[in-house]
Amino acid sequence: MTIDELVNKYYENLNDSDLYIWNYISKNKSKTCNYTIEELAKCCNVSKTSIIRFAKKLSLSGFSELKVYLKLEKDKPAFETKEEDYLNQLCLNYSESAQSLKNANMDSAFEYIYNAKRVFIFGSGSIQLNAAKEIYRLFFNGGEYFHYFDSKYDIEDVMYNLTESDVMMIISLNGESDTVIDLAKKLKLKNIPTISVTQFKINTLATLSTESLYFSSHSYQLPGNGRTVGLLSSLFIFTEIFYIKYQIYKNKKGNPQLDRVD
Repeated sequence: MTIDELVNKYYENLNDSDLYIWNYISKNKSKTCNYTIEELAKCCNVSKTSIIRFAKKLSLSGFSELKVYLKLEKDKPAFETKEEDYLNQLCLNYSESAQSLKNANMDSAFEYIYNAKRVFIFGSGSIQLNAAKEIYRLFFNGGEYFHYFDSKYDIEDVMYNLTESDVMMIISLNGESDTVIDLAKKLKLKNIPTISVTQFKINTLATLSTESLYFSSHSYQLPGNGRTVGLLSSLFIFTEIFYIKYQIYKNKKGNPQLDRVD
């Protein structure tokens, strides 16, 4: 059984920290098979105990056996990838992304939204703005009004009208652009609750935010020309699961204070 198959088999036992470790390993298998446990822990920004715990959740004895699995995959002879394998991997990643979001605890972020007078969503680029619009559409259909904008709008005007009873969501792919970092710092100075939505990795925006939510992204080498393309469907999977989970949360709490659509 491969390491990927072990992760798939024991996926429901993995928490956010485990998934973060796996996200790093899966993208750096050729390097991590030669790492010491100290090096891997440092790269994942977790403790050595967390690495060992992750390995044991996969039914392995510990870090040493985890390295054996990774080395076996590295030394495995390469075979020509069948066309259906590309689709199988794509669908598997969709399934894993959805499962990860389903298991993620978003209640702290939901609490801020539930108690907010207004919710603003900033999309740092075209794809991120489309995701912001999708969140707006979903919540609008549910009778709640969110405000969305991007860098084409005057951010200073938006900032001027914000109060501590509002909430700002910032959607960014890597959480490292000057625009989102500057915005997050200004929000922090004004004590505005901020919820970041970024790819699943450590980033500056997440560290500056009150609450941080994550989605997975994957790169694929295309058959034929060998080009690599990054697919971001998981961001839109996030918007739908985020909305449904909030409705479940809100139903347990009662009527929110958020602006309603009459």
